[in-house]
Amino acid sequence: MLAGVLVLFVAQIAAGDSGPAVGPAVGAIKPTGASPAPILPTVDANESSLAEQANPPVNPPPYTLLRFNEDYRYLADPANRTDRFDSLKYISLDSNNPNSYLSLGGEIRQRFEAFSNPDFGVGPHAIETDRYLLQRITLGADLHVNERLRFFVQGISGFQWGSDDETAPVNQNPLDLQQAFADFVLGDPEANDLRLTLRAGRFEMTFGSGRLVATRAAPNIPFKFDGGEIILAKGQSRLYAFLVRPSEEEKYRFDGENDHQTFFGVYGTTPLGGPLDTNADLYYLGFRNEDAVFSEGAATEERHTIGTRLFGKVNNCDYDIEPILQFGRFGSDDILAWTIASDVGYTFAGVGWTPRLGLKADVASGDLSGGSLATFNPLFFKSGYFNDASLFRPSNLIDVHPSVQLHPMNDLLISFATDSLWRYSNQDAVYGPSGNIQIPAGAGNQSWIGQTLESSVTWQIDRHLVWTASYVHLFAGDYVHEAHGGDVDFFGTWLTFMW
Repeated sequence: MLAGVLVLFVAQIAAGDSGPAVGPAVGAIKPTGASPAPILPTVDANESSLAEQANPPVNPPPYTLLRFNEDYRYLADPANRTDRFDSLKYISLDSNNPNSYLSLGGEIRQRFEAFSNPDFGVGPHAIETDRYLLQRITLGADLHVNERLRFFVQGISGFQWGSDDETAPVNQNPLDLQQAFADFVLGDPEANDLRLTLRAGRFEMTFGSGRLVATRAAPNIPFKFDGGEIILAKGQSRLYAFLVRPSEEEKYRFDGENDHQTFFGVYGTTPLGGPLDTNADLYYLGFRNEDAVFSEGAATEERHTIGTRLFGKVNNCDYDIEPILQFGRFGSDDILAWTIASDVGYTFAGVGWTPRLGLKADVASGDLSGGSLATFNPLFFKSGYFNDASLFRPSNLIDVHPSVQLHPMNDLLISFATDSLWRYSNQDAVYGPSGNIQIPAGAGNQSWIGQTLESSVTWQIDRHLVWTASYVHLFAGDYVHEAHGGDVDFFGTWLTFMW
């Protein structure tokens, strides 16, 4: 069945489906004059706006989550150069070929975080408070030899100062190679025509809404992978196939491959249209980890993930629904796990402050008594999955998460939310973002983890500069209290400059 649907994806790509655009990347920085976009699920974080790339825009296109997706060929026309950094974004290498150019870019981010009870106050090494400053600097060069061959290189530097806890490699690495890859394009290289891109080297990946494969943007050092990827594209349809090893984070030297992990898969996305203006993702992801640890022990994990995602926006309503099934082996045991994630919302267009009411609901399976491992593994999921405090991994969890987003003025977005969280299985643990056991299964028999109150504000100061502040309070539930833990407070603020 999966093979048949993938054939349908390929057929739609070959036919050049002209359905609705997938949209700009999640987390893209909007140009000056445009309000910060509501946090909608109806976009594909792996793509920048192809419509903006195809024609010179009135405003510059937004920066994207994956910087190598940005296309600056429109700057070949000097009349389109209105930004102070345009001379760096397009450096012509051949006056007779606008596809031959060098683009330079980067990011500077300063982020402050403060926690009380960062580990719920559970465990012998728990600390009461933690405050620290994170700094990330990236510099990248995108060399387009011509319309078929390009090289992308990005260096990164991450520092953490002031923490009372041990600094993790994802935050502390003064100098590293974040990305370095080559692309070669077969077929017609234009954005809306059939083409096949062959990619090899070190690169970031983000698929769909980032529930399984994302860049991990909140810590200093995002996820990166070494290997190869094939991208078949036409119009707004994409089919990705990849075979990679995740990088192994090191504090004070270049990250190498993680020889104990292998990641491979096929991911397709295409517009379907219809009365709900639907887009569809369908995928298979394979993962082998020789050092896997779950509540029931440590063993080699061979896990296969199949899933689909239906998302879109019709009138003022947006929706994103993603059921996922996992199977495989964990040591001598079988794996059978699953999740259903949803995000729906309604935007009151034409009303003051343009409010959006949203509701997220997730169920991620946890381990039960029996011969199989039922803990869902979210693989390389996005940071801040539930909120900016990043307290939980979406494994063995049930949550219901209503929210409201407001635009009180141009370029300003304010959000309020609350999240109710339970364990799916009382026989399984609560896991931290990295997969560590945050509160062990034997800490209590209750399922209620707690309730959060959340607020955040994002100010798009100009095209390059964005400021965000976020506060989260978790009212600890019965399960946390049984483990001798308590409430958690988080405050974070960060300023990001991109060019």
